Amino acid sequence: MGLNKYKLTDNLSSLPGVGPKIEKLFEGINVKNIQDLLFYFPRHYKDYRNTKKISEILENEEVTIKGEIISSSLIRARTKIYEVVIKDDLAQLKIIWFNPFYRYLKDNFVIGNFAIISGKAVKGRSSKYLQIINPKPENINIIGKDEKLGNFGKISPIYPLTKGLTQNRIINILNFSLTNTELQSLDFFSEDIIKEFNLCSISESILGIHQPQRLKKEELVDTESSESVYESIPHRAFIFFEFLILCLGIKYKQNSKDRNIGISHSTTQNEGLFSRILSNLPFSLTNSQVNVLEEIRRDMSSTIQMSRLLQGDVGSGKTIVGLLSMARSYDNGYQSVLIAPTEILADQHYLFLKNYVDIEELVILKSSIGKIEKGKVKEKIISGSAKFIVGTHSLFQEDVEYRKLGMVVIDEQHRFGVVQRKLMSEKGENPDVLVMTATPIPRTLSNIFFTDYKISKIDEMPTNRGEISTKIVSINDSDKVYSFLVNELKNDRQAFILCPLISKSDNEEFEFLEDVKSLNLRLKKGRLKDFNLGVIHGKLSADEKESVMKKFRSKKIDVLICTTVIEVGVDIPNASTMIIYNPERFGLSQLHQLRGRIGRGPYKSTCILLVDQLSEVSKERLLIFKNNIDGFIISEKDMEIRGPGAFYGAGSEQSGKFWDLHLANLRRDFSILKEARLCSLNIEQYSFYKKNKDCFNSLILSMWGEKLNLTKII
Repeated sequence: MGLNKYKLTDNLSSLPGVGPKIEKLFEGINVKNIQDLLFYFPRHYKDYRNTKKISEILENEEVTIKGEIISSSLIRARTKIYEVVIKDDLAQLKIIWFNPFYRYLKDNFVIGNFAIISGKAVKGRSSKYLQIINPKPENINIIGKDEKLGNFGKISPIYPLTKGLTQNRIINILNFSLTNTELQSLDFFSEDIIKEFNLCSISESILGIHQPQRLKKEELVDTESSESVYESIPHRAFIFFEFLILCLGIKYKQNSKDRNIGISHSTTQNEGLFSRILSNLPFSLTNSQVNVLEEIRRDMSSTIQMSRLLQGDVGSGKTIVGLLSMARSYDNGYQSVLIAPTEILADQHYLFLKNYVDIEELVILKSSIGKIEKGKVKEKIISGSAKFIVGTHSLFQEDVEYRKLGMVVIDEQHRFGVVQRKLMSEKGENPDVLVMTATPIPRTLSNIFFTDYKISKIDEMPTNRGEISTKIVSINDSDKVYSFLVNELKNDRQAFILCPLISKSDNEEFEFLEDVKSLNLRLKKGRLKDFNLGVIHGKLSADEKESVMKKFRSKKIDVLICTTVIEVGVDIPNASTMIIYNPERFGLSQLHQLRGRIGRGPYKSTCILLVDQLSEVSKERLLIFKNNIDGFIISEKDMEIRGPGAFYGAGSEQSGKFWDLHLANLRRDFSILKEARLCSLNIEQYSFYKKNKDCFNSLILSMWGEKLNLTKII
């Protein structure tokens, strides 16, 4: 094919050298077409210009060498030593791995292929010859016998790999694509926006990132470890572009959300379950709760589907607001669901609702109940006899059908993915949705990522809660801590002791961290031998967890030794002490959630952070936690220190990545995100957008349509 004859939407198989086998390997890293390939960026760069012959290498020198693989084998199976020998025109060199990834080495170091390896040359223990020991995979490039040699002798991009794909293969396929694809179709930016935000064209950006000979020295950034990519205009331009597409998608999501016709709940009844619950509460609602209920009432009475995010600090009374909203839907003849991220929290919600609703109309659905019982619960749901449904992820399943669903309440919304929340809202005819979180979301984040929600905040605590004090104590003073705890237990109080690990780890990094199992054994024989101890962690079955929590609630357990499995929703009013080992291992917002398990009754409570040696950063973080009880202040500080990624769910979201961003990183690039959002809010003012609106909309749908539930853009 001629120059620029490939389109971004063409399949990879249209490229020379990409057969079914290679295409499948790329699919494994979510690269399905040429656009995906061009958006598959290197992590960092390797300078292969300073290369040497093997015979020229000096001891303790950092070198890059190239040679033919002449030997590759596990030489000591028992002690796990793998040896590769390579040669050039004049000499040979051994590369040794101790405790190797055997399959990776065997599959990649094939005799007859060539290897480019970087590392430090050292003398072997029993040999006078130089070797390279344990080179990392990113410092290795394998070239097949028939492959074109990629970037040897140049600065080379280093890409994330998967089994079967080598750096050289990716570089060769990418270089062909860069030369023969219509990159200019992505050049939307006009000169005014390039100048305003210090960018370059997207084609220049993509070419520069993949072909580092085009970059200046300061633009050769390591996207995994660099604190900033601001100095690299090509990186900055693509990150801005990527964030702009996302922000536009969120903006259009908001517009489409406003058009969702929902259920109009009548909210004028003076009688009914809502009024009965309200009049029978053993406490008075705070002014903040009353205000939030009024905001929800207005949403529910509208013909537009409610989509509201309720933020409230730990113990602020979100659950009663959720229940009263469900009661309103009940009074209109609808079913309601309350979804929790864990079975412990679902059980607690079920017990709470039992106090206020007819037990015959209340069910709980979770993975741990038996098949027959599940069938009965599902039958009650589809028949409509179950009006209040509490559960976990089980409620998202396709075979759970509802008779007349009017209200969905999702607790700890950040624990559920976008797709799960979408599935739940599709269970009825656009039921009203209230999502709740006790992890306060900083305003800078909520303004960007939660624009499809109206936001309510409970910023006032109930008056019947005990004061919580926080202390930072050296591990050397743990005897004093346990003396204090014993006095609390003798006064009929209960306590949590939290550890970062379930059991001892062989990993040296975790060698000095406390674990649940070891601590339980020590305390049973030592300081707490006169008290009843319980253990709970993520490896227990759901039935085992439920049994432990029942004993703790009924005071058959005095001290619960646990992991972060108790982070959300555990409500034990009699618990007045929490001891946290190795608190520096947790984020500030997570520590705040954990501290919220105490102080839920009228008693004065104490949270004790047991610390060993701390870095200056850890000291600063823990002092912020100690001196602040307001979760919203803590969340802002946590974002300043750890970045926005701290406020998303498991996996990539918590690492600072958001969904499937190709190059952008929330933690590192937050300042660029704010600029892109500002541009998206005023997008109609820019001539480049008016000229390329259809292309922008196509990109928004291809990159974010599924995740944002966008099928079209109006």
